[in-house]
Amino acid sequence: MTATHEKDLSTAQSQTGSHPRLSGADGDAGRTQRAETAAGQGPQTPGHLNSAETARLEPHFAAHRFTAADRLHRRGDFLRVQARGRRRQTPHFVIYALRASAPDCRLGVTVSRKVGGAVVRNRVKRRVREAFRLRLRTQLSEPLDLVVIARAGSGVAEARLTEICDELVPALAGLEHRS
Repeated sequence: MTATHEKDLSTAQSQTGSHPRLSGADGDAGRTQRAETAAGQGPQTPGHLNSAETARLEPHFAAHRFTAADRLHRRGDFLRVQARGRRRQTPHFVIYALRASAPDCRLGVTVSRKVGGAVVRNRVKRRVREAFRLRLRTQLSEPLDLVVIARAGSGVAEARLTEICDELVPALAGLEHRS
């Protein structure tokens, strides 16, 4: 019995002409050899248009956008409005309003996980922001910081935009005059 040790094995390997998994020069023998279409031949959005023009929005809509300046960003801002602001409760929301130090109204929206999953929560937030953008901001006579909290178990997830607007507008009118 002769013991074979690893050090006695040859390290040279045979070199084959092609990779064993590839059958041809291109690797796919069944592929047709036709020219590829040139990139960028499909419909293109003109580069000189902004997103509002691309979406065919009128220029006056740009003034009514909901921008970063229209939001409450920091936790401290939310807590300040809740601690010092006036409170109003509606069937779907709890609303806090505080006279703003900034020249414009700002909005903060809170929707807890008890209302629903991420998709539902984001839908509620979008609808409240849209109500603010379309109707609430224009009807306020003074700049306010607003915090709108969606109430769990109130059915807010099924509420339409018109219902939200119809609910928030009178509630804010009552808060504004009391501030």
